[in-house]
Amino acid sequence: MVLVRDQSSDYEVKQVDQDGLWKKVIGDLFEEFLQFFMPELHAEVDFTQVIEFLEKELYQEIIDQKKGRRYTDRLVKVQLKNGEEKWVLVHVEVQGSHEADFSFRMFQYYYRILDQYGKKIIALAIHTGLNQIEDMKFFAYDYFGTTLTYSYNNYRIEDYSDEELERSDNIFSRVVLAVKAVHDTKDEVEKRYQFKQKLIWDLIKNKKYPRTAVIATIYFIDYLLQLPEEETKKLGRELSKVIRKEQGLMELYNEDNAPPTVKISFAERIEKSIEQGIEQGIEKGLEQGLEQGILQEKQNVAKNLLQENMSKELIIQVTGLSMEAILKLEQQEE
Repeated sequence: MVLVRDQSSDYEVKQVDQDGLWKKVIGDLFEEFLQFFMPELHAEVDFTQVIEFLEKELYQEIIDQKKGRRYTDRLVKVQLKNGEEKWVLVHVEVQGSHEADFSFRMFQYYYRILDQYGKKIIALAIHTGLNQIEDMKFFAYDYFGTTLTYSYNNYRIEDYSDEELERSDNIFSRVVLAVKAVHDTKDEVEKRYQFKQKLIWDLIKNKKYPRTAVIATIYFIDYLLQLPEEETKKLGRELSKVIRKEQGLMELYNEDNAPPTVKISFAERIEKSIEQGIEQGIEKGLEQGLEQGILQEKQNVAKNLLQENMSKELIIQVTGLSMEAILKLEQQEE
């Protein structure tokens, strides 16, 4: 996987943490994920019950945690509408090359879980790379009359057409579109910029999608389809005008965990607000004394951020003012 770093045709190659990205998006959008890849199973799951991610069981007993692995695994416990408990293993391959032992590895997951916990699993394997071999759907063993065949659900991202994905009402189709775009825009900054802009813009405008699902999808897209700094700033300025108007999307401005495009845009506005506040604070400080000038500076910054529809919690972090002071300034602005 590559990140675009400059405007030349020879881009710097750097790995994206796709393991972490897939783990997060599957956790955030598991219902949509299951509906996209296995609608027949989705129809049987009771989503009014708690969906439990069995990371401890999976990583203690099943997965080789060697550094540098290029795949993601999640083990999920669901309850069906008939009351039965089922375990679902999701395995995502995030590399393009074919591994000869892939099908055997899928079988290992199955028999180790079955042996350790007595649980049968529904297994899904998803391949994000290009030119994946089609016959990776089962593991077969035949030795002196001892035979075994283990089959599992196998999906390849490249098998989904852009037209099919764009027609889909399932928000997870936008995750799949973004994964395809990694390959399609590998060495083309402008093409990636235009695609990313449209994809995020369409997500924001589509009111059918829950805002929490939109936020989770934007996080995935923004980290996966990274752009050079200047293009990121430009995109952030364009999108932030819309994002700030929607209270349901304000979680994107969580300073500790903001995606790169939003983070850069947020930082620019903070810097601008502080500069304006300093100028006004200095003027007031000359007249009213330094201490009063500093307070005035903080208040001006807070007013600017309130006008930007920033959350009060973030304004408190930036300015150091109390919630009471922020609420008072908000009333003055009304």
